[in-house]
Amino acid sequence: MQIRGARIVVLPCAVTLALLTGCGNDKDTATPTTSSAAPTSAAVRTSAAPTAPPTSSAPTTTRPPALGEVDPAQYREQRGYYFQSPSGMFLCAILDQPIDENAQAGCQGPTTPAPADQKECWAKDPNASGLAVGKRARTLCLTQGVFVGEPSDGGNRGGGRVLPYGASITVGPFTCSSAENGVTCTNDSTGNGFQISREMNRTF
Repeated sequence: MQIRGARIVVLPCAVTLALLTGCGNDKDTATPTTSSAAPTSAAVRTSAAPTAPPTSSAPTTTRPPALGEVDPAQYREQRGYYFQSPSGMFLCAILDQPIDENAQAGCQGPTTPAPADQKECWAKDPNASGLAVGKRARTLCLTQGVFVGEPSDGGNRGGGRVLPYGASITVGPFTCSSAENGVTCTNDSTGNGFQISREMNRTF
């Protein structure tokens, strides 16, 4: 009678385990039910998830803004607005009064190749190399610091403040921009200008 009683007690427990998965504390018995339910809920969550990534990935596609235009007042000196390239290679200015009608904004510093009309001058003194723009753009042979501002770092070397890469300064119709491939100055009213770098120079 005790053996039959044991069989009667075991049967309901087995049925209950199958239906309720809660008869006793055996975690291994509960695992199949939990793992079989997981794929269904995971599949639902995966199909609903694609709406989240665009929001979370948006900040990574945002780039820092360009430096843009600087305040010309920060570059103001006695006779104009003076700046230098970050490398210190080129010293530039937008002058209050033009040297002539085709030279109001300009840069000077060693650049190659020399144009035909400046080969002798630029070969003798690379620092005499100059480009400028007024009504039109032109090359220059400079024997003095026409576009060289006052020292801005407490030293003796002139040049004015640094115009960072990616920044530009606009005074009147003239805009000069600084980039890793050189300095470009343009007369915005005529479209004429120049670009100068160590290994390239051009007027347009």
